[in-house]
Amino acid sequence: MTEATSTAVNTTAITVRVLFFSVLRERVGLGELDVSIESGSRASQLVDELARAYPAFDAFRGITRIAVNQIYVDESAELADGDEVALITPVSGG
Repeated sequence: MTEATSTAVNTTAITVRVLFFSVLRERVGLGELDVSIESGSRASQLVDELARAYPAFDAFRGITRIAVNQIYVDESAELADGDEVALITPVSGG
């Protein structure tokens, strides 16, 4: 008799708080948002999701800085449950 085994896929979601600043706040229409994403996701995956959900965001993707828990990171940074992700565009003025 052969014993069958099954492997369950364990995907766990995490929740991050996204903060929109400057022109992003105006274009997206939100100051902050809680987003549920797959555990192990990188900042780039979060940005991809936001661009799909908020097309106005996509126009600013190339100039947006990302800070996770108040530390600037690049899009390869891995996100963890409870992280605060700030999306910041350049500000000009005088």
